[in-house]
Amino acid sequence: MKFTKKNDLYLLLVVILLVLVMIFMNAYPKKGINGAEVYLKGEQILQITKDGTYSITNDEGELLMNVEFIDQRIRVTDSSCPLKVCENTGWVENPNQPIICIPNEIVVKPLGNADDTGIDIYTW
Repeated sequence: MKFTKKNDLYLLLVVILLVLVMIFMNAYPKKGINGAEVYLKGEQILQITKDGTYSITNDEGELLMNVEFIDQRIRVTDSSCPLKVCENTGWVENPNQPIICIPNEIVVKPLGNADDTGIDIYTW
């Protein structure tokens, strides 16, 4: 008695091939971001294009946050807000994932090509 047929083997081969293609597509490295724009109360105050650490201050000169841009990734390293949600966001490599600090009214918007978006929303 035969348990498999020739068509079953073809179907199994196609499924394995599809799984391998999906694994390869997810493992392909992302391009990263080219820089970022920083907005304070809706107005652009800074454009980041070079690697380094940048300090964001308000009109009175108080430090609101430090932003670090290295190797096509950006993150907030220090913030004066109470919950530190912007710090806990971590490294951002996707142009569709802004870093938002509501208490300080700051938005760090990564710049880059948004063709390979991947995940477009995160929740906590």
